[in-house]
Amino acid sequence: MPDPPSQPHVSFTRTAPLPTPSPWAADAPVTHRCPFCAATDPGERVCRRCGQKLVVKTRKRRPHSVTLMNLFVVLFGRGPLALAVLALYRNEADPLITPWSIYLTATLPLIGLIAGGLWMRWRWAWFAGAAFALVDLLAQIGLQLAFRFHAVIPLTSVLIDLIVLGLLLLVYDEVRIDIEPITLPPEHALPKTAIEAFNVGAGFSKAGQWYLAAQMWRRAVALHHSEARYRRALGLAYLHLRERAAAVAELRAALDINPDDQQARQLLQAAEQEDRNAAKR
Repeated sequence: MPDPPSQPHVSFTRTAPLPTPSPWAADAPVTHRCPFCAATDPGERVCRRCGQKLVVKTRKRRPHSVTLMNLFVVLFGRGPLALAVLALYRNEADPLITPWSIYLTATLPLIGLIAGGLWMRWRWAWFAGAAFALVDLLAQIGLQLAFRFHAVIPLTSVLIDLIVLGLLLLVYDEVRIDIEPITLPPEHALPKTAIEAFNVGAGFSKAGQWYLAAQMWRRAVALHHSEARYRRALGLAYLHLRERAAAVAELRAALDINPDDQQARQLLQAAEQEDRNAAKR
């Protein structure tokens, strides 16, 4: 009979210490702390204590709207449509190659690039499209005044430019950049298992957001307080946030659970040495 598959080793003891009380348990519900250093009321954009940015620029993914599709079709078909109108309504005596036809042809690659960028919801394409529509509106009027071509040609181009500008205003939300504070996910989106909370906290710690990492690792410890990794990680977060008493308690708990945890032992020795140095001052 084959041996059962090996399971990952999870160190625990029956007498695992309970989680250390939160150093921020007395905070009022409206208290805002810096996600990096846990300073109280750190400011709006930049933390007054550590100087880290408290907000991030985000792009919310939205489904392609019908208006955006219409804008793509209008922009992508604008150049060929204008050239077709120019050919259909050209007098037989007029030359085929004119300043107007040259201008319309030259703008085709730019229009295609802008249309593709808008379809990909690139922010620069929105501004490029608005700028092009405004400049082209003036250019069409200028060309008509200078060369006096058939009125239907500039009328078609001007109407298309106005339609493009109107549609661009309607689809600005598709390329909008929002400013959001760096904070924990909403309650309904928080991790449901200890390992998920631990991994989310690890992501926060890599970004230097130790207060948020501590909150996630507290959640992991609350869900599974007999796992040495979680206790050690929480102690490390407390050390970064200068909560040495809570850090020492968590690191000792990690060693009670797994006496062979060398990382926890080294962190605990460093924290106790700092306490001794502080007592001598």
